[in-house]
Amino acid sequence: MAAALVSFILGQLATITFETAWQELKLVIGVEEEVRKLQSNFEAIQEVVEDAEVKQVVDKSVKRWIDKLKDVAYDMEDVLDEWTTALSKLKTDEAESASVPKKKVRLSLLPFNLGGQVVRGYDISDKIRRINVELDEIAKEKDRYHFARSEITQPRRLERTTAYVDVSEIKGRNDVRDNIVSKLTSDEGSIQTVSIIGMCGIGKTALAQLVVNHVKGQNSFDDVVWVCVSDFFDQIKIAREILEGLGCGSSRDLISLQGLLDNIAEKVRDRKVFIVFDDVWTEREADWEALRAALQHCKQGIRILVTTRKESVVKVIRSSHVFRLELLSDEICWEILKSKAYFGRGEGERRDLEDVGMRIAKKCKGLALAAKELGSLLRQKRRRVEWERVLNSGFWELEIAEEYIFRPLLLSYYDLPSTIRRCLLYCAIFPKDYVMGKDELIVHWKMQGFLNSVDDDSEMELKGEEYFEYLADRSLFQDLERDDYGNIFVGKMHDLVHDCLLFMTKDEIVTKEVDSKETWNLDLVSKRARHSSIKISQPNSFPICINGVEKLRTLITIGESYDVTSEGLKKLFSEAKCLRLLDFQLPRIRKVSEEIQVPEEIGNLIHLRYLTFLSYQSLELPESVCDLRNLEYLNIVNCSELPKEMEKLINLKYLYTRDCNRLSHYPKGIGRLTSLQRLDRIIARVDCNHTKDFSVGDFENLDLLRGDLWLELEGNWINIEEVERAKLHKKIHLMELRVVFRSNNAGHEMKDNFIKALNPRPNFHIHFFGI
Repeated sequence: MAAALVSFILGQLATITFETAWQELKLVIGVEEEVRKLQSNFEAIQEVVEDAEVKQVVDKSVKRWIDKLKDVAYDMEDVLDEWTTALSKLKTDEAESASVPKKKVRLSLLPFNLGGQVVRGYDISDKIRRINVELDEIAKEKDRYHFARSEITQPRRLERTTAYVDVSEIKGRNDVRDNIVSKLTSDEGSIQTVSIIGMCGIGKTALAQLVVNHVKGQNSFDDVVWVCVSDFFDQIKIAREILEGLGCGSSRDLISLQGLLDNIAEKVRDRKVFIVFDDVWTEREADWEALRAALQHCKQGIRILVTTRKESVVKVIRSSHVFRLELLSDEICWEILKSKAYFGRGEGERRDLEDVGMRIAKKCKGLALAAKELGSLLRQKRRRVEWERVLNSGFWELEIAEEYIFRPLLLSYYDLPSTIRRCLLYCAIFPKDYVMGKDELIVHWKMQGFLNSVDDDSEMELKGEEYFEYLADRSLFQDLERDDYGNIFVGKMHDLVHDCLLFMTKDEIVTKEVDSKETWNLDLVSKRARHSSIKISQPNSFPICINGVEKLRTLITIGESYDVTSEGLKKLFSEAKCLRLLDFQLPRIRKVSEEIQVPEEIGNLIHLRYLTFLSYQSLELPESVCDLRNLEYLNIVNCSELPKEMEKLINLKYLYTRDCNRLSHYPKGIGRLTSLQRLDRIIARVDCNHTKDFSVGDFENLDLLRGDLWLELEGNWINIEEVERAKLHKKIHLMELRVVFRSNNAGHEMKDNFIKALNPRPNFHIHFFGI
C-alpha cells in the first residue's frame, strides 16, 4: 500500500503545482522550497519502496519504517485534499465570491470556512513544513536498510482467455469423500453428525462440497441445505438460512428465534434432510441446544456435516464420526498446482518447468489452498527463471506459525502491481463470508482514490473492473457468480485470504464485533487506524465514548438491531474529521414513529466522498450536508426531506433515494448537479417550472445520467415547453425510464403528450405504470 500511496502523492503534487492557487500559496515565505524538498524526498523513497514493502514481512524494523512512511503519506494526502477543497468552496460559493473585492487578492491569506474549520494558506504551509520534517527523517533512515532500487512500472494487463481452470475439482480426497458419504447414508437414528477437522487451507470446505455433490447425485435426501456459519454463531441468521434451504423462500418476516425454530420443526417433520454447517467456531453448547431440539422432530432422520478448525467443536456438537483431514502429499499438491499453472502451455514447455514446479509443490506443505494459489501465480510466469525466483523466495524462511500459513498468499500478494495490492488490502475491512458486489467494491475503491490513475470517471470503472477480474483470476476471490453474459457480479473472499490481509494491515484496518448487550466503547486502540468496520450482533447502543478515530478514513457499521443517538453521532463527527467513506446501517429497534436526526456536525467531514444512511425509521438530514463539497456518493433510506441547497454538492455523482417513500418533492438545485451520473428515483413537476421543486425541465444539464431512472411525475397537466427543455436526446447514456403519474387525472392523453414533448431517441425504453 505504501508504494501506491507515494505514487499518488507525487501525482497530486505534480498536478497542484500548475494550479493558480498553488502560485498564490507560494507567496507564503519558504513554502516553495519546502514543497521542492517534499517532492525530492518522496521521489527518492519511491525508488526503493517496492523492495521495502517486500522486506517488511521478514524484518520488523523495515515494517516500522513502512508504517511511518504510510502515516506521513496519509497526512500529506489529507493536507492536499484540505487545500483543494478550500479552493473549490471559494470558487463555487456565490456569497463568498460576492464579498471578495475585484482587485487582486492573495488567496493564500484568505480564510475558508469548511464545516466549522477555518483554513488559511499559511495553515496549509505550516502543515507542509511539519510533514516535511518527518519525511526528511524517514528519507534519511532508508539508507541504513540498503534497499534495492526498482523501476516503476504500470500494472500488467491480464490475457483474456475463453476457458477457466475448474477450481471445484479436488484431488486426493475421493476416498475420504466416499467414507463420509457412507456414514451419512447408512447410520440410523434421529440425528447423526459427522465432523471434518483440519487447519486453515487444507480443503475442508472443498471436501464438504464434494460430499454434497455426491449426495445430490444419489438422491439420498429430500433436502440438502448449506449453511455458512463463520466465526460468529448467529442463531437467527442460521435458522433463516436453514428455512430458506428447505424451500421456504424468504424468512425475513420472522423476527423471533422461536418462530423460526417452530417453522423448521414443522418443515423437517416428514422429510429426510442433510445439513452442512461450514466453518464452525463456537464452543458453547447452548448455541446448538435450541436448534438440535427443533431438528429432533424429523421422523426420517437428520444428517449433519460440520467443518471446523477446532477440536473442541466436535465435543460440543456430539459428533458420531470425526474425519481429521491429513495434509496432502507432495504429489497431490503438484497435481493441483500444475492443473492451474500448466494451463495454455505446450508439452515441451511443461517438461522444462516440471522439476522446478515439483520442488515448489513441496513448499505447499500439504495445503490445498496453497497449491491452488501458487498454481494461479505460476500460470502468469512464462519463463523458467521466473519459476526459480518463486522457488528461492525469502518468504519460505518465515518462522511464525501464522505467517507460515500465509506464505503462498504473500507470494501472490507481492506479485500484484502496487495499485492492485492497495485495492486488495482494503477488502480486509469486510467481515468474513461477506458477499462483495463487484460494483459496490469498485465504488469503494473510487471513493478512496485507489483508481485515480485515470481522470475520466467511466475509465475509473473500467479500471476497477480490470482490477477485480485480475484478483479473481488469481483465485483471491471465490464463489464467483456471473450474469448471462459471463460477467462476474459478486464474489467472496476465502477465510485464509481474509486472515492474511488482516495480518498485512494490522493496526491500519480494524474490524470489531460487538456481540454483548453490555455497554461498549468504540475504541480502535491503534492511533494508526485508517479503516474500520463494526459488526453489532446484539441489541445495543452505538457508543458515546469514542476513541482512536482521529485518522479514520472509513467506517462501516453492520447490524440490524442496535440503537443510535444524535449525541453518539455528534461525538463521532466531531472526532473523525478525516472520514472519506461512511456507511451507516441505522437501527430497526426504535418505534417506527420516531425520527432519527443526523447532527449538524456532519458538515465537519470535509473529506467525505461516500455517505450511506440505511435507516428503518424516518431520517432527517441537516442542511450542513451541503457543506460536503467532496461528496460523490449519497445513498439514503427513509429520508423524509432532502436538504434545500443540494446544488452545493458540485461533485455528487451518485444519488440513491429509491427507498425514501416519505419524500414528497425534490429540491430544484439537483438540476445543477452536472456531475450526476446515477439517479435511481426522482419526483418532478410537469405542469410548470415556476417552483422551488424539481421539474422535468431541470434535467436539461444532467447529460451524464446513466442506466435507468424511476420518474414520478407531479402535476395535473403537461407543460410542453417544460418537458421539451429536458432535452432527453442529449442523455445518450440514459437507457430507460420507468414513469409513474402521481396525478389522479392522469390518463392516456397525458401519457401521449408527455412522450411527444419528451421526444425520446429511437430504441429508448419508457415504461408507464398505473395508466
